[in-house]
Amino acid sequence: MSGTSQNRRGDSTHSRLVKTAERLFAEKGVSTVSVRAVNAAAGLGAASVHYHFGSKEQLLRAVALDLGAAVAAAIHTNVDALAADPHPPTVDAVVRAVTGPYRDLLHRQRIRGMRWIKIIAQTSQAGPIDDVVDSPLREALLAQVRRAAPDADPARLELRWAVSIMAFFQGLGRADEWAGDGTRLSPDALDRFYEDLVRFVV
Repeated sequence: MSGTSQNRRGDSTHSRLVKTAERLFAEKGVSTVSVRAVNAAAGLGAASVHYHFGSKEQLLRAVALDLGAAVAAAIHTNVDALAADPHPPTVDAVVRAVTGPYRDLLHRQRIRGMRWIKIIAQTSQAGPIDDVVDSPLREALLAQVRRAAPDADPARLELRWAVSIMAFFQGLGRADEWAGDGTRLSPDALDRFYEDLVRFVV
């Protein structure tokens, strides 16, 4: 077997493990799903996760980054635009800069996107974006939060921001449950739900 074929097979197995873990983590909770369960559900050998990722923590990171890289890039673009404007942003603009890419993800990939948001909401301690964005972006974002609310106590503002955004993601991750009939919200209904959450956070 050529090196190219082996690489393709390795990439395929890597992707299969990520998508299987994503489904299990979203359905059953990250803390309750074992490496053994991921391997079994993927139909792979008992050492597959350890071979490809090294640990459950690294597998979880791969799940977070699989869809999260595009989300982080979009947030980065939005935050850069706010920073480039000489006028301080409104609170509404800052909230949308961070949350809009998650709504866009749900429009692009509804099922996987919703699973992913549930996982990020489960695993984050200081706000769901912390598993997706790096420290420089997080600091750049907080700088815009402070510009939007210059009279607020900085320490309390950062805490309020984290709690508010966490509430947003907890709500967004349960959007379809609010339909009440077991169906997913339509794209228009999802947008209305998103707008209600944004207004709540603001």
